[in-house]
Amino acid sequence: MLIPIRTDSPLRRTPWMNWSLIALNVVGFGIQQLYRPANRLHLDPANPALINFISYAFLHGNVPHLLGNMLFLYIFGNNVNDKLGHSAYLSFYLAGAVFAGVGYAFVELHAGGRAHAVVGASGAVAAVTGAYLVLFPRSHITVIYMIFFIGSIEIPSLWFVGLFFVQDLMFSSGQDGIAHAAHIAGTVFGFAICVTLLAVNLLPRDQFDIVALMQRWNRRRQYRDIVAQGYDPFGYKRDSLPGPPDPVQEKIQALRGKISEAIAQHKLPDAVPHFLELKKTDPTQVLSRQAQLDVANQLASQQLYNDAASAYELFLAHYQNFEQIEQVELMLGIIYARYLSKYNRAKEHLLLAVARLHDPRQIELAKAELARIEPLLK
Repeated sequence: MLIPIRTDSPLRRTPWMNWSLIALNVVGFGIQQLYRPANRLHLDPANPALINFISYAFLHGNVPHLLGNMLFLYIFGNNVNDKLGHSAYLSFYLAGAVFAGVGYAFVELHAGGRAHAVVGASGAVAAVTGAYLVLFPRSHITVIYMIFFIGSIEIPSLWFVGLFFVQDLMFSSGQDGIAHAAHIAGTVFGFAICVTLLAVNLLPRDQFDIVALMQRWNRRRQYRDIVAQGYDPFGYKRDSLPGPPDPVQEKIQALRGKISEAIAQHKLPDAVPHFLELKKTDPTQVLSRQAQLDVANQLASQQLYNDAASAYELFLAHYQNFEQIEQVELMLGIIYARYLSKYNRAKEHLLLAVARLHDPRQIELAKAELARIEPLLK
């Protein structure tokens, strides 16, 4: 038996909606014990009412059933709530309950035999775990295991959620009295919805979500393919080399090496003078994506705003597919507006940021800055 107790994904804000859903489940179970509305609110695949596709998810068979579902909802739902926001998370959770209920009813009605009524939040919770897998695939889950003895271990979320999904597939006949079909439908729903939202940039992206991991895997696959076809990334033809080495190119390579070394040692202030020297030597030089962004951020933090703006502009010109490009647009717009008095350029970048941002506070910041500079525009 594996019991999750925490994840290593930090929260940015309090997950009030997830806690409210847990409270509603507890209250629903209490009402269920007092008044026994039972059969009218269960989801009976043979004779369902529309309300049953929601109500069944707030009822439970017994205390262990409630505690198990609420534990999983607490462990995984907090981070999903944090990522989606309160309103979107509530809509997602209820939609997950409905989709899991529809999946369960479909399987039961087509499996033959008598269709059993079902209660429990596990289908909606499975949707939440599917979403967690998409949003935090590199995270680890600390679990307590009870086999021959009791201990704890950290398991990658991919393996933990995948293990329960495979278990549901193996026992999907439901002979053990567990609604595995609802779990499967919920997990598939949560996974598919969040992948779609990330792919169309309706959810804030980061370099650790599953779409970013898949993109990096694809780039590695393409690299392996071209190497297998004969490309040697370290090779060169000596007879194709020019005559004497170019001192300017040697200087550029030396400066780029010093910048890379400083960044690797987490000494960004040391990278700044080398970067500025590089730009004097050749203004068209641009670093790798993360290095260019790190140096631009460091320039801004040192109040070298002209150089920071130039570095951000180069980043935007060369890395237009960056997952969080709206953050760069916002930063550049603020620099132009507050420190360089280039209000027309500021407006361009702030409008692009507003169109792409998801965080309400950042949207409000960009709109406030736009309103401030409007009278200053020529």
